[in-house]
Amino acid sequence: KLEADYEALSDGMMRAGYEFVKALDLPIKKRVVMKPNITIAVEPDSGIITHPSFIAGMTDYFKEKGLSPEDILVAEGGGDDRMEEYFGLGGYTELSQKHGFTNVNLNHVEPVVYNMPDSEFFKEISIASTVLDKDSYFINVPKMKTHNLGVTTLCMKNLMGTLTPPRKRHLCSFPAELGDRHNEISPNGIELREEVLCKRLSDLSTVLKPDFNVIEGIVGRDGTAFRHGKNIQANLVIGGKNTTAVDAVASYLMGFEPSCIGYLKIARMRELGEIEIKNIDIYEVSNDGVKLCDSLDKFMSPIPFEVLAWDKCARDIPLNEKMHLRCQSETK
Repeated sequence: KLEADYEALSDGMMRAGYEFVKALDLPIKKRVVMKPNITIAVEPDSGIITHPSFIAGMTDYFKEKGLSPEDILVAEGGGDDRMEEYFGLGGYTELSQKHGFTNVNLNHVEPVVYNMPDSEFFKEISIASTVLDKDSYFINVPKMKTHNLGVTTLCMKNLMGTLTPPRKRHLCSFPAELGDRHNEISPNGIELREEVLCKRLSDLSTVLKPDFNVIEGIVGRDGTAFRHGKNIQANLVIGGKNTTAVDAVASYLMGFEPSCIGYLKIARMRELGEIEIKNIDIYEVSNDGVKLCDSLDKFMSPIPFEVLAWDKCARDIPLNEKMHLRCQSETK
């Protein structure tokens, strides 16, 4: 039964990836670079990584458009030097052979270095050259998850995996010069340890702007973003050009109020994108094509995603009004 369930999930993931990019008819170039979220060495159906079958489905469409396996790259940089193990256990090695795409370990790619004179925490940012190639169409493909520090980990945070070498990738670390001020509340109303991450993510997003973002949320994951949490069948694929706006919509559908999420607040202050749902043009992809979405609430997660801190205690993150009312009605 478990094997049958996995095959059904895999087929559904593949179909969703294929149909979504086909419906949008993305203006790809002579090469496509997809950046999934493969943070640790886990199996495909763990809910922790972008499902490889979803990437395989996207690949099948790009091959129909005439691209060869050498021109369809799946690029990721894990937190240590075990990326080949991550690709293997995560199902990417097997599916790359079956479907015809090339896995790229960004830990071994030469970086392009950007000076950051206006950054509070960076003197420079080093980004793997693979995702910056002018002849490549760069698609950011994160998993729909929560994160112990960032609340949601979606498009903006997934770009961390493009930073190289790996020692420069730890944006969650707290600067030594700030001492023990982790819990101090900043003027923006955010704990300082969270605000450091938020500002670093915005710095990265000022430099690296994907051609398109596609969140794989068929099965989402709450908790810490890693091994502690549960899977939630959200049945969603969310895409768009602006990382901030896409993250805001996804965070809303996970049950949260986007304006209460630190990295989205900072991104809006930096004018990186819109986070007010009413101000974002949202379209629905269905069997009938692409049309203006008449009600976003019908796509809301069946239950709110929960955020767990590292100590596994739940963080009190404000829900949006629709999810709050739904939860209230279900408890009556």
